[in-house]
Amino acid sequence: MRSNTQQSKVELQNNSKHITLRHIAKELLIVCVWIGFGAITLWCADGFGLFPSTSHTLSNPSLQVEFPEVYDIWKRKEAIFVDARSTANFRRGHIPGAVNVPINRILPHIYLLPTDSDTPLITYCGSIYCPNAYQLMEVLLGRGYRNVRLFTRGIKGWQSLGYTLETE
Repeated sequence: MRSNTQQSKVELQNNSKHITLRHIAKELLIVCVWIGFGAITLWCADGFGLFPSTSHTLSNPSLQVEFPEVYDIWKRKEAIFVDARSTANFRRGHIPGAVNVPINRILPHIYLLPTDSDTPLITYCGSIYCPNAYQLMEVLLGRGYRNVRLFTRGIKGWQSLGYTLETE
């Protein structure tokens, strides 16, 4: 009788190990499916041009504008400043005279930009850590605007030098 009991315990342990291995294999399969799904999603998004294969900013640093040049351009009204932040952030304070084209709502706001693709545009967002201005510049260059530059320091850089903001 004891040998049957011991044999039953061994079978239960083996069965338990088998169930655990099956559970691990199932979880691993789920993770692999999600990774594959994510990779396919990114690949498709790249196919639609949502992730540009070349960065205009990195390949051409002359597309960036910094102090004091950016202030001189603003003062002489030589370019349209395009704020890539959300509408709420734009209303709380922006570079005076700037136009708001939020990166997540470009199409409804692009009508605010001139149709002349040679018009000088300067994109900016919150700070050097905000990618929105880079992304907006890439989109505008991709849409045929030829004179787009990037103010990397953004609104925080503008404020740090004591320049005023306009609010709505």
